[in-house]
Amino acid sequence: MSQTPIPTVLLPNLGAINLAIRYERRFTTLNDVTHDEDHIHHFYEIYVNLKGDVSFLVENNLYSINRGDIIVTKPNELHRCIYHNDCIHEHFCIWFRSAPNSPSVFEDCLDQSTLVVLSDEDKEAFINQCFSLYKNHGKEGVYQIHAAKSYFNIIDSICNNRHRAMQTQNLPGRFSEIVDYILLHYSETTCSVDSICEEFFISKSTLLRRFRQYFQTTPSAYIESKRFSEAKKLLVAGHSVQNACYASGFTDCSYFIMRFRKKFGMTPYKYQKEFMDPVSAI
Repeated sequence: MSQTPIPTVLLPNLGAINLAIRYERRFTTLNDVTHDEDHIHHFYEIYVNLKGDVSFLVENNLYSINRGDIIVTKPNELHRCIYHNDCIHEHFCIWFRSAPNSPSVFEDCLDQSTLVVLSDEDKEAFINQCFSLYKNHGKEGVYQIHAAKSYFNIIDSICNNRHRAMQTQNLPGRFSEIVDYILLHYSETTCSVDSICEEFFISKSTLLRRFRQYFQTTPSAYIESKRFSEAKKLLVAGHSVQNACYASGFTDCSYFIMRFRKKFGMTPYKYQKEFMDPVSAI
């Protein structure tokens, strides 16, 4: 999956930020082959559910969500939507990061606001703000002022309710143990489907079935996504491509570069040059 471009927008009193918003409403079947793979963005994502029998996976935590519930994922956190039935899935996605050399206005708040549930009344007001931002985003003049106001209100609502976190969805004990094992060992080159099956006395077919059932992915894809997530964080922190490759659990640097470019649309080196934390470059 290539990197999603988000345009630079000048908002009054907020300076230059990279901001985009998408509204989507479509009927989705449980076995739809067009379902997104794991997302590992270089920006914050604010997902707002409007409708659909879905949960949301962030790293190794699965959350049940309802209309108006908010999921905030940080840069390079693994996340994806999990479908439970054929349904109309309606939602907003807001992508945000401060433009280079611009002050960080809301990052500290978003870092503490991964999972937010508003009151029923506030949910509808929040959704209206999202529609207002969607309507005015990209327009100039007075519309840009309306977009800035909507954007500010959206982030302000998240910040004011950041302690109202949603509870994680319980996973079966055995599967939860496997996920915890991967979380601890994915950066080790010995962590593989074979090693997991050996550790937990489980067949490959059963392991695959469990991952399909609960995370709608394969165990090997999940392990690779965890490694890519770690590698991107290391690259942003200033580590060399080779060091990011091996420290995140990949064993072959050429393969790592090839897979990185295929998944994110650019080489690890180009990604680092474009998104490395300025503090790390000093």
